[in-house]
Amino acid sequence: MNYEAFYGLNKEPFRDIPDPNLFYSGPEHTRALVKLLHVIKKSRALGLLTGDVGCGKTTIIRKIFAELDEDEDYSGNLMTLTQPDFSAIWFNKKLGELLGLRLDSKGRTEMKLELIGELERRHKANKKTVILIDEANNITNPEVMEEIRGFLNLELQGYRLVTIILSGMGDMYEKVKDNVSLRQRVSTVVSLPPLTLTSTREYINYRLEQAGATGRIFSDESYKLIYDFTSGVPRLINVICDNALLEGALLKKKVLEESVIKRVGEELMLNRDR
Repeated sequence: MNYEAFYGLNKEPFRDIPDPNLFYSGPEHTRALVKLLHVIKKSRALGLLTGDVGCGKTTIIRKIFAELDEDEDYSGNLMTLTQPDFSAIWFNKKLGELLGLRLDSKGRTEMKLELIGELERRHKANKKTVILIDEANNITNPEVMEEIRGFLNLELQGYRLVTIILSGMGDMYEKVKDNVSLRQRVSTVVSLPPLTLTSTREYINYRLEQAGATGRIFSDESYKLIYDFTSGVPRLINVICDNALLEGALLKKKVLEESVIKRVGEELMLNRDR
């Protein structure tokens, strides 16, 4: 069933794929975005974004990437690390792919020289290179952290050649701390918390408005129950709201009340923490 038509929406408001076009500029996410953009715009070395699963780290990283993509002064490059235990050589090859280089047949030294040469070329063309690395908690090899430190050391005529943003769960920061020299290059650390009850309500309404909603869809009481089931984690909010919209459409309910949220939350086996 297409619940969008029932509620007068022009698109899905709660898709489970991070969408920078649906970026919610509440206090929690705005603070993180502003601080990381400061690192980038001021050409600082290394920014860290940490937070629990589902709190919106990837959405922020993709929002930053989208903004850099619109600025001709920047060359933004996005890497998502989906596998653990990769080597420094593998990491450099992936970095080369982002920079448009083919490094498959290169040795480690030659590979590094080509990467440095490309970063210098971009700098001379007045391009500021930014590497955004999502799921960086998958970096378990200390040699990779050392490679990152090495790239952050690169300068030309007093200007840094690359800024790096690492995003991942909390243990990522512990791995950075293990490399004392790398830790000293950290320019900012942002820990992304779950949404508050107020922000949860604003987040839901913002997404509905972006999807074309013109009237009330969730009752006043339902927001508190959604917050209780999700503890303010955006990913879980998306899941419960998506299911609630479908359930409401099946029941022909234009306004979703507590009974619908309770039924959906229990079906999803979510725990009410409050």
